[in-house]
Amino acid sequence: MVSFLIGCMPLLKAQTLTTQQYIARYKDIAIDEMRRSGIPASIKLAQGILETQSGNGWLVLNSNNHFGIKCKNNWVGETVKYDDDARQECFRKYSSAADSYRDHSAFLKNNPRYAFLFQFALEDYKSWAYGLKQAGYATSKTYPQQLIKIIEDYKLDQYTQEGLGLAKSTPAENSNSRTAVQERPAASKPGAAAQTPAKQAAAKQYPRGLFEINGRKVLYLPAGTSLIQVASEQHIRLSRLLKYNDLSSDAPLTTNMLIFLQKKAKKGKDDYHVVAAGETMHAVAQAEGIQMKWLRRRNKLREGEEPAAGEKLALDGYASNTPRLAKGSKAKEDEEAENYSLSKEGQGIKDVPEEGVGAAPAPPPPAPASSNSGIPAGMIEDLKKLGEGNKTAGSTAQGPSVPAPSPAPAPVKPAAQQPAPVRGILQYHDVQPKETAYGIAKRYNITIEQLLQWNNLPGTDIKIGQRLLVGK
Repeated sequence: MVSFLIGCMPLLKAQTLTTQQYIARYKDIAIDEMRRSGIPASIKLAQGILETQSGNGWLVLNSNNHFGIKCKNNWVGETVKYDDDARQECFRKYSSAADSYRDHSAFLKNNPRYAFLFQFALEDYKSWAYGLKQAGYATSKTYPQQLIKIIEDYKLDQYTQEGLGLAKSTPAENSNSRTAVQERPAASKPGAAAQTPAKQAAAKQYPRGLFEINGRKVLYLPAGTSLIQVASEQHIRLSRLLKYNDLSSDAPLTTNMLIFLQKKAKKGKDDYHVVAAGETMHAVAQAEGIQMKWLRRRNKLREGEEPAAGEKLALDGYASNTPRLAKGSKAKEDEEAENYSLSKEGQGIKDVPEEGVGAAPAPPPPAPASSNSGIPAGMIEDLKKLGEGNKTAGSTAQGPSVPAPSPAPAPVKPAAQQPAPVRGILQYHDVQPKETAYGIAKRYNITIEQLLQWNNLPGTDIKIGQRLLVGK
């Protein structure tokens, strides 16, 4: 009998769950948690499948931890040690799978980093997948794509639809075709912001899908759209997408917005733009397909200044006067803020080369040398050379007595607008509230690629208090 059991042990060990079996076992827990917490059942199941290897990983078998959640400082329950990013890291241990699913919900809902996820519609699993990566849930660069593939391969969105009462899911093990569901009006989707008449009108004026403004490719995207998702789907680096659209943060869109997939132009297609009530400089730049810095230059506006409604903004050429400003509008008092309003009246601003191609401003011409002795500077230099020549030849002849010129005052160096890193010395910056990786890179006059490489960052996500290397 003992020998029989020993012989069966390899067979017992080889028995593993299939992905379909994992889905069938835990889909009801995922649906219940969606109804309770507002996290899509499709996302729950996809994360469980990915994190546990369909329920067969060492961690889940020894801890019931289905989502790879580490201990953190606030965990008081049981733990296990497991090699992950580092050796023998601390992971949470649960008494049941249901406890793990509930703790995963609490982990997302109680952490401010994930708060923006709950503005996405429950059916919008792509935004949830990219949002999880953006918030720092996983270090894998392809984490969103892996989740999306699992959801689509195993049709996990049907369980979200079932949780919403829109369709009845088919058994996971026999499901070979996509379950038909009825689409609801967009405004009634959970997590979707209500569309005001103004927003509905704006949405109607732009076509769906890819189109052009001012000869540049652009999309009109709804509030809540994840920019990291757009960058991935359009095969554009996230840093470039932000630069194309004059955005300093990669946070999800807070309002419906035009998003350009190419660099905007220096001038608009029309001569001018009449500012509508509540319209900002950024909104004008997006609507006309013109770069913000050029829109400011053409209208002698400083960063932070907003034009009043009804004012005409020059899009081609340069305005003769600064437009009337909106009430409460104020220039940004920041050493990094651009200023294009200081040109002399009637003196146009010449087009300058693009950034990175001779964009540095030409240094001012050197000031002519002066002397308090009244002797021309050129003569002084000649006399100096003559004296040095006499010394070299060992001559004792004395030249004409010339009063020693007073030293010219040292030129006053203009204050640096950005902290320049000192070569050979490592320079660090501690992240402050509301700072972004792009803003820090700009502040220290380095590229975002350098910032990420020097600090071994997988993306642009940074935390308050984090120390970053910004110069070396």
